[in-house]
Amino acid sequence: MKKLLLCGSLLFAGAAFSQVLSEDFEGATPALPTGWTSSAATAGGEFYTGDAGDANAAAYWPVIGGTTFAMANDDVCNCDMTNAILTTPSMDLSGVSGAVLIYDFVDDMSYGPSLPHDVELSTDGGASWTNVYSHNTDNQGNLSWATNTVSLGAEADGASDVQVRWIYNDNGTWATGLAIDNVVVKEPAQNDAELTGITIDRYVLANSNTTLTAEVTNVGANAITMLEIDWNDGTNHAESVSVNIAPGASASVAHPTIVNYAAAVEKNISVTINTVNGAVDGDPSNNSGSALHNTLSQQTSKAVVIEEGTGTWCGWCPRGAVAMDYMIETYPTNFIGVAVHNGDPMTVQEYDGNMNLSGYPSANVDRAILGASVSQGFFEQYYNERVALGVPANVSVTASGSGANVTIDASASFYTPVASANFRLAVVITEDGVTGTGSGYNQANYYSGGGQGNMGGYESLPDPVPAADMVYDHVGRALLGGFNGQPGSVPGSITDGQVASYSFNYSVPSSSDRNNMHAVVMLINSTTGEIVNASQISIAEEASVLDLNTVDFNVYPNPASDAVNVSFEAIGETSVSIMDLQGRILATQFASSANGTQVITFATEGFAKGTYVVSVKANGLTSNTNVVIK
Repeated sequence: MKKLLLCGSLLFAGAAFSQVLSEDFEGATPALPTGWTSSAATAGGEFYTGDAGDANAAAYWPVIGGTTFAMANDDVCNCDMTNAILTTPSMDLSGVSGAVLIYDFVDDMSYGPSLPHDVELSTDGGASWTNVYSHNTDNQGNLSWATNTVSLGAEADGASDVQVRWIYNDNGTWATGLAIDNVVVKEPAQNDAELTGITIDRYVLANSNTTLTAEVTNVGANAITMLEIDWNDGTNHAESVSVNIAPGASASVAHPTIVNYAAAVEKNISVTINTVNGAVDGDPSNNSGSALHNTLSQQTSKAVVIEEGTGTWCGWCPRGAVAMDYMIETYPTNFIGVAVHNGDPMTVQEYDGNMNLSGYPSANVDRAILGASVSQGFFEQYYNERVALGVPANVSVTASGSGANVTIDASASFYTPVASANFRLAVVITEDGVTGTGSGYNQANYYSGGGQGNMGGYESLPDPVPAADMVYDHVGRALLGGFNGQPGSVPGSITDGQVASYSFNYSVPSSSDRNNMHAVVMLINSTTGEIVNASQISIAEEASVLDLNTVDFNVYPNPASDAVNVSFEAIGETSVSIMDLQGRILATQFASSANGTQVITFATEGFAKGTYVVSVKANGLTSNTNVVIK
């Protein structure tokens, strides 16, 4: 049954404050913790306690990595979560003043209306209730944990029979919900800052200036006007920073000392809040954290992979096909798209089953943004957000073999050390030009007739579009190494300059056309499940042994100031372009009928400081690298 989920995680303990209640819900499955109660207007809509596996079995919100969620639509249950209520045990606040409720929650959905959850207070054993907090979602599907700090108000001061309850009302709407965790009721210290996160770029070019930002929440009674924050990589960098953080509010606090390393290194940087308002923090147990930071010996180029969930039965899914074609045409160098089919003849069960999508069309972007909305505008937004991210390695691929037999040689060239690497290489086989004759190849089309606006020509086609008129591109056909990548394909410890390689074998089915197929090589972070980087190549027999990253060229100086030189070995016509990180071409030069070593120079006066892409194309091959203009 679809219920509301309470997930468990660790809480800080032993703090120097008056803590009345602390519940992390660990070990509470299947019953609620002692003294807690839950009810709903309709049986089956109550709060559900359990771990990620239990939540998935209940068809709601399986936890991925502890912080991100993928919704799972339960079409069987259709539970009525009208006035779903979760209530704490009675608490004695005698001698406690200014008590606050702190809890983690997720309630932001990408489907249905924006629905609130409320927090109410009773000081008379549940006979009467007062609203102390109401939260409205922004309905953008940002499924990640947030922390609330809610004042229980003067009514709770000194009361001996206090209860708190959460109320959620879905109004009968599917694909909505609420997760709650880590509930604390306490009398806050006067000066108490909690370090809730650390923001620093994970991968940057060596000798780059990087700002470290501490995410701070004021969980004390006083406004915070001054913090002393230290980041430590073996050397202390303690600095005092003026801030203005009201009780219960949060802020991003940039550390004044810049992070910069001249060589390729990996650093585990510890961050600690030393003092608050010039005094010792009232609860030092929540003042520390750490983050990994790597510098690169040379610049890398990132590809963005969007795996779009689609199906011929899905009338809104033509929107995804149109968006995918736009992205491939507009960003041919750094965008890779895969259409992952569901419930139709093109479905690959292992692929579809691991996507964990709740609605169609929707997409996973680098497997970092999950259940993302689908449209040309959204795809471009996701691409721009991720294409400029630093990555630890470039990925390359070659294909060889004749007939149905294909050998795909994948490699990842690392430009930074990684002490505890958990990477894997994987290959997705895609096919363009897929057609079929059965009714399963008819494409449902809600854009027919134009009532939903223009959609790449689908507005002029019937609903459904007959199979005879449909051609499907970017179709995911096979997973080599599995959805999560090939175990052992990348060593567990990486040094700067190391190349990890693995060979995959694939037999092209007789029903497929090898000349229309590509191999997409992915470097996957097995800890987070994210696609770190990727590359693709045609596996057409006449294109075998061609590598999208094999044009031999060199860019210098890098970083550059006034000019960028590109030297290469040319045979025939070669084009060299400089693009921004969004794939827009800023300048192109050609070497027609050139042979041997060539040098092309681009004047960079007038270019804004930043990172650009140099792209060299020759004989059907394309190679890219990044250059920094300072």
